Amino acid sequence: MKFMRKWSKRSKWNFENKYLLLEAEMKHLSGFHQEASTLYEDAIRSANEHKFIHEEAIASEIAATFFHDRGLNQKSYSFFVHSVNCYKKWGALAIAKRVENIIQGTFGSESVQLGPIDGVVASVLAPKKGSSKKRQE
Repeated sequence: MKFMRKWSKRSKWNFENKYLLLEAEMKHLSGFHQEASTLYEDAIRSANEHKFIHEEAIASEIAATFFHDRGLNQKSYSFFVHSVNCYKKWGALAIAKRVENIIQGTFGSESVQLGPIDGVVASVLAPKKGSSKKRQE
């Protein structure tokens, strides 16, 4: 964690989302669920802002599992679907299919409705005040 914290400060655009996701996992494992929730969302936002679609997908999938375990099913579903959309955009179709199967197994066989970002995810992806510049494509 010290290494990632150091590098997230030195190269925010490249390491911030990774550090935030690791920190979220640490908080989750330590039972600090509210802090973990915020950190998962921050990790997703950072990956999105810095154009790391694959890391946005991974963070969204992990966050979805976290929210499902907390009983926040709508939020969980939204992040699972967002994860599938990101995996598909990245070209990881087999992984997207795996997550679709998780969605179907968790929420029912007719539950996968991919489409535009819903309000739950949109609120997370909205830039925070003072957020960093986006990486140039």
